[in-house]
Amino acid sequence: METIIGFVAGYLVGVNGGRDGLQRVRSSWQTIRTSPEVRRLVTEGIVVAQAAVGRASRGGLSEVVDVLAARAGARDRRAA
Repeated sequence: METIIGFVAGYLVGVNGGRDGLQRVRSSWQTIRTSPEVRRLVTEGIVVAQAAVGRASRGGLSEVVDVLAARAGARDRRAA
């Protein structure tokens, strides 16, 4: 998460830095995109999506919807 926040901050600074600033932003984005942290997050997201699709294809779509709804409700209660 820190990587993404760093990119956003760098982008905002880079936009104000003209052409050289934008080049630094592009370079930073390339570094972030290939970082182990981002790769791990993407891999975990794919695994979760595959599991959800697998459950749904076996007739467990209602189970997937129930789990997602329960998680959203728990998140909303924690935020309140």
